[in-house]
Amino acid sequence: MTADTGRTRRLDLRRIRGVVFDCDGVLFDSRDLNRYYYNHILLALGLAPMSPEDEEYSFMHTVDASLARIIPVDLRSRAAEVQGNWNYDDFIDRMVPEPGLFELLRVLEGMGVRMAVNTNRKNSMEMVLKRFELTRFFHPVMTAAKVARPKPDPEGLRRIVEDWGFSAQEMSYLGDSSVDQETTVRAGVPFWAYRSPDLRAQLHVDSFHELRQWFETGFCEIID
Repeated sequence: MTADTGRTRRLDLRRIRGVVFDCDGVLFDSRDLNRYYYNHILLALGLAPMSPEDEEYSFMHTVDASLARIIPVDLRSRAAEVQGNWNYDDFIDRMVPEPGLFELLRVLEGMGVRMAVNTNRKNSMEMVLKRFELTRFFHPVMTAAKVARPKPDPEGLRRIVEDWGFSAQEMSYLGDSSVDQETTVRAGVPFWAYRSPDLRAQLHVDSFHELRQWFETGFCEIID
């Protein structure tokens, strides 16, 4: 929830017809996978592991942008060869579903709330959803490979709005980064921040158990 400054208001969740989720840091704790993946490329090239700043950047941006940041220009062709020799299946089991994820998705599905994904992952999102048996919950699934420009460009989120045919105020985007926050501002969609109290958001969510309970009761109290 937001910090207590004295005024309480009620957010009516009964009007929410669709929730869009970011993947990394929201649906899944994938920081260990992210660090492991990029550091293995760096190690194969004889380079030092990522700095904390590079780790944070790579967690929010596309693989292409991340590699452009951490790999010197003269080694990028070799980095592509290293990537080509790996099967992403070898990494997926390092992803950890957020606690309460499956219960939340089943409740939203039962309530008829639409769900979608908007992520800066490029080609692995469908594979991840299939591996964890989540494919049926999310449509559409927007990735960096399906848009001209990835987040924070609003293209992916706007395409979800168009696909669903809802008013932007009948949906929300649940993310965990400043990139997600900017995306929602540019798309005109309410932003819900997941475990990110420093971000500006309509709603701050600390856990999926909490969010599920709010949907089940139909509202939550927000302290402005």
